[in-house]
Amino acid sequence: MRHGAFPQASAGLAAGVAALLVFTAACGSGNSPTTNNSLSDSKSSALLAKVASKVTADKAIPTWAAPGLQVDVSKLKGKRVFIIPEAANPFNENIQNTYKQLFNAVGVKWMFYANQGLISQWIAGMDAAIAQRPDLIILSAAPDPRVLQPQLRAARAAGIPIEVTQFYDRSAPPPPVCLACAAGVTALVTGPYNNGGAAEADWIINDSHGRAHVLIVMAPDVIPSPGILSAMEREYRTYCPGCTYKVIDVPVAQWSTGLQSQVQSALLADSSVNYVDAEGDGMCTGAVPAVQAVGKTGSVKVVSFNGSPFALDDIRTSSIIAMDASENTRWIGFADVDQAFRLLAGMSPVNETIPFRVMDKSNVTQAGVPATNYLGYGNSYAVGFWHLWGLPGSPPSPPLS
Repeated sequence: MRHGAFPQASAGLAAGVAALLVFTAACGSGNSPTTNNSLSDSKSSALLAKVASKVTADKAIPTWAAPGLQVDVSKLKGKRVFIIPEAANPFNENIQNTYKQLFNAVGVKWMFYANQGLISQWIAGMDAAIAQRPDLIILSAAPDPRVLQPQLRAARAAGIPIEVTQFYDRSAPPPPVCLACAAGVTALVTGPYNNGGAAEADWIINDSHGRAHVLIVMAPDVIPSPGILSAMEREYRTYCPGCTYKVIDVPVAQWSTGLQSQVQSALLADSSVNYVDAEGDGMCTGAVPAVQAVGKTGSVKVVSFNGSPFALDDIRTSSIIAMDASENTRWIGFADVDQAFRLLAGMSPVNETIPFRVMDKSNVTQAGVPATNYLGYGNSYAVGFWHLWGLPGSPPSPPLS
């Protein structure tokens, strides 16, 4: 388990006071206790005010900007796209429903390779795709390209471009420089993972008034994890000298079998923990029961990332989940298809990414009652992409899910 504490910086701070998990206010030499406390309180108030403004901005509806030049989709009719989802789950299925609408609107033919998220199935899907020689393969939300290196090389040899979506953080360099991309990845659609991690930390700092003791649950086998954790640490280090954190690593394969017990053990071992920050909503199915099992309902809040309807409904009903850095699956679908249209049209890929919106008790009803994966983000992105593609009229309404 990793630990962190964030004492205020001071040249006169004794080394022993900087010990792990010790809460302290730094004292500058030559100042009386009264004067120092006043300065410390003033600095702390300024930091918390800045964090509060960041949280307010993160809770606003995201804005859309065109990622590149207009795409002429009139010549794409009959093009073929082979789509391999990460796994069958509601999050991915909502993205795929948007794919279907948009590809159908242009006359692009599509095929989905159903699977349960096993590496052997992703490999079989790639082999099937390469045999059919489509115009594009999409690894959607997102089969891990690190385990598909031979297949990516085969696709490149066959002249088939590969689009990888929702696997890399927006800070990742474009192909072929991005990790595991050189074998044959052509283009990315990235996620706001680091920014989302920072937003989670900011919300916790703001909600706790600078007195948070956080259990962070990370998945070490998820490629954005180190960057997410670094972003969280940076916010605590910069804005919250009175906050502490501990980190437990739970690989994805253990989410359904071991996550709850590990969170329970950590909560029992440290009664000061008042927030659990789960890397993704899939972890909440273990984190929430863990909080309940140790009798911490009402005293420990869970925050997460993704915007899954069950998590948003939990926020609305004031249960245990209190905040979610939420993604819009429909926006993801539009961005993925925009990049696909560019590749199908023979254009260069663009820096395609999607935003998030912080949802908490103050705005979660905008996601719908019950919650959806796509309400609460406005419609400017759908209208903007639709016009960017030169399509007449208005974009279709979200499909029923």
